[in-house]
Amino acid sequence: MKFYRSKRGGGFAVEFGPSLWLILLMVLLPAIDFVQIGLVYCCGWYANHVATREAACAGPTKAQAAADAAVAAWDAFGIAVFVHSPVPTNVVVCPTGQDIDGDGRPDFCQCTTLVKVTPFFPIPWVTGPLTAFQYSDLRPIEEKGLN
Repeated sequence: MKFYRSKRGGGFAVEFGPSLWLILLMVLLPAIDFVQIGLVYCCGWYANHVATREAACAGPTKAQAAADAAVAAWDAFGIAVFVHSPVPTNVVVCPTGQDIDGDGRPDFCQCTTLVKVTPFFPIPWVTGPLTAFQYSDLRPIEEKGLN
């Protein structure tokens, strides 16, 4: 019985280890960073939405305190703990300076949220936070007659 050797000569086995390191460094780690950036973007949008909703329901005098409480509750819960991004929020009551219905009370509240992203794995050509997302939402104030 005659033994036939492969014409490839075993080069695949020698190149397999270094190619795994290249795949890890060039594909997997940046993919994890991009997934984390997407999660931070979604968390920031939702935190801004919750803060705007709470500020609109609380009324003009308690809007900033309600938004701060909503953002603090969001930061302490669930996926926001996983992404580790602080979410500062600024609430402006009646940002346009107009009173649409003429009753002398503000009609809208606007929340602006800024989220900075620091990736899990630092990228060599970027220092500090990678990017910042800024959200702004305008919502009518509910139940203006109760305050």
